[in-house]
Amino acid sequence: MKKKKLSSKQQYQLDVELVKIKPTNRTEAKAHLAAQLRISKFKSKGRRGFNSAAKSAKESLDIANAIRFGEGVVESVDKARIPDSNKRWRGRTAD
Repeated sequence: MKKKKLSSKQQYQLDVELVKIKPTNRTEAKAHLAAQLRISKFKSKGRRGFNSAAKSAKESLDIANAIRFGEGVVESVDKARIPDSNKRWRGRTAD
């Protein structure tokens, strides 16, 4: 017989109970971590989406850079990427 999938609220309750108990071995630790991740995912469902969060983060970073530029902490607010001609190869990766 096929198992029924639990609703998100039921799974959340089970995860909360599981997180209360300290894991004793590696397998339980993996289940404990998975439960913590599911709990954080369940809590963040009502929040705004990733795109709007990234957009607001970019705006706040622009404001912070402008303030730092005004105070003379940084030379410029230029966010252009490093051109390929300036990259130096170190082993397998470039800086």
